[in-house]
Formats: sequence, C-alpha cells, structure tokens
Amino acid sequence: MIEFKIGDFVRSDTSDIFIGLIVNENHKGFVVAWDDGDFTHAETARTMFHYEIQPSDWTPELYKAFSDIICP
Repeated sequence: MIEFKIGDFVRSDTSDIFIGLIVNENHKGFVVAWDDGDFTHAETARTMFHYEIQPSDWTPELYKAFSDIICP
C-alpha cells in the first residue's frame, strides 16, 4: 500500500498533470493544494502519485501552501 503524509509532493492521476502538496488529512482522504491554486479534499492513492518536485514546478500557490506547513 502506498503511504502518504502531510508535506508530500504529489502529481495528479489525470490527463492534465497537476503538481500538489498534501496539506492535511480528513476522513475522506488527503487535502491537497494544487499548483493552480485549487484545493481538493478527498485524494487517495487512486487519484495521485508521489512526485519529486523540480525547481520549475514551484508556483506562488505551492510556495504559499508549503510555507503554511513549515511556518504555521
């Protein structure tokens, strides 16, 4: 089983690839902040994969989500 945790970078399992950051967990799955500024609240191993973020992947939305995790 794939294990995810808050702070992991992920990519979407969709035809349009999005890069995200797991920011929280709830009873439905994980809350993910995506590089386009969207948040989803029920992501699981069926909807995302681990991802090693590259410097070119950072967006202001991901930077803010990451900053909120390390400096709450």
